[in-house]
Amino acid sequence: MNNMLDSSHYRPTRWALIMMGQWPFEPPGKNRFFKCLTIFLIISMCLPTMTKFAMSVTDIDIVMECIPILCVYAAAFIKFFTWVIDDDMKGLLLSIERDWKNLKVPEHIELLAEFAERGRKINNFYATLIFGLLGLFLAMPAIPILMDVWIPLNQSRSRIFLYQTEYFVDQNEYYFLILIHAYITIPVVFVAIVYFDNLFSIFINHTCGMCNVLRLHLECVHIAGSFSDNATSEKRIQICADMQTNILQFVQRLESIYTIPFLLLVGMNMTVITSTGMMIVIKGAEISELIRFASFNVGTIFHLFWSSWQGHALIVESEAVYLSVYQSKWYTLSPKLQRMLLPLMMRSAKPCQISAGKFYVMSMESFGAAMRMTMSFFTLLLSMR
Repeated sequence: MNNMLDSSHYRPTRWALIMMGQWPFEPPGKNRFFKCLTIFLIISMCLPTMTKFAMSVTDIDIVMECIPILCVYAAAFIKFFTWVIDDDMKGLLLSIERDWKNLKVPEHIELLAEFAERGRKINNFYATLIFGLLGLFLAMPAIPILMDVWIPLNQSRSRIFLYQTEYFVDQNEYYFLILIHAYITIPVVFVAIVYFDNLFSIFINHTCGMCNVLRLHLECVHIAGSFSDNATSEKRIQICADMQTNILQFVQRLESIYTIPFLLLVGMNMTVITSTGMMIVIKGAEISELIRFASFNVGTIFHLFWSSWQGHALIVESEAVYLSVYQSKWYTLSPKLQRMLLPLMMRSAKPCQISAGKFYVMSMESFGAAMRMTMSFFTLLLSMR
C-alpha cells in the first residue's frame, strides 16, 4: 500500500507481521504460507515440552520448570490466533490510514506524527529489551562449554538445557541438534509475542494522538477560521463530534478484540512470574540457572508492565479530552452551540480503556494489584514446598 502504513513509523512491525503471514495487505497465498510455517515452528518446540510436562507431573521441580515456557508458547498462540480468528486487523489499519488522510491542518498532522514516532521509539526499546533478555537466556548453554576451554577440568562439565523437553532419544548424545532446534524456534515465538505487542502499541499511540488532535480542535472551537476560512462554529463542533465518534468506535473495536486474550495473558503472566520465582529459589545456588530464570522473570514482569502502561496511557489521554471541552470557552458560544457541546462532554466523561475480561482494566493501578497478588501466590507456594 502506498500510504502512511508504509512509513518508518510502522515499518518494523509491518515487516515482522509480513514474515508471520499476518499483514492483511499481502497476497493471501503468501500469508497462508508464512502462517503455516510460523505455526509449524512453534508447535515443533511446544510438543516436546508438553510431553515432558505430562510425563513428570509427579515431579514438582520439573513441572515448575515447564510451566513458564509452556505459558510463553500459549501467549504466542493467543496473540497469533487473535488476529487469525477475528480478522479485524485490516479494518483497524485502514482506520489509521483514514485518520491520516482526513487531517488537513499541518499542526494536526505534525501532532499525530509525533505520537506515531513516539510509539516507534517505545516499540524499539521494548523489542530491544525483550530480545536482549532472550539473548541472555539463550546464551546459558554456552557457559559450561566456555568454562571447559578457559578452566578445564578432568571431566566435561554438565551441559545446560534451555528447558525441559522429551524427544525420546539420548538428549546428551543429540544435545547440539536439540539446541539448534531451540535456537531456530524460540526466536519465532518471541517475535510473535513482541511484534503483536508492538501492533497493540501502534493502535494505542494512534488513539492517543487522535485524542490530542481532538483536544486541539476543542480548545480552538471558539476561534473563527481555526479549521478553514469558511467554517462556522456549528460546523467546527460537528467536526469534533465526528472525530470523537471515530475514536470511540476504534477503541470499542480494540476492546472487543483484546478483552479475552488479555484476560488469558494476564493470568499466564502471573503464573510465569510465580513459577520462575520458585525456580530462582530452588536453583539459586547455580549461577547459570539463576541468570536463566531471573532473565525470564524480568522479561515477564516487563511484559505485564508494558501492556498495563499502554492501557494507562489511553486512559490519561482520553480523560484530557473532557477537560478540553471546558477550555474551549464554551460560555462565549450561543446557547444552541453550547447544547451541541453537551454530547461531547457526556461521551468524554468516561475515559476510554482496554480491559481484560471486562473486569481487569489495563492500567498501572491494576499492574500494582496484579504484582501484589502474584507475590502472595509466590509466598504461599514457597511455604507449601
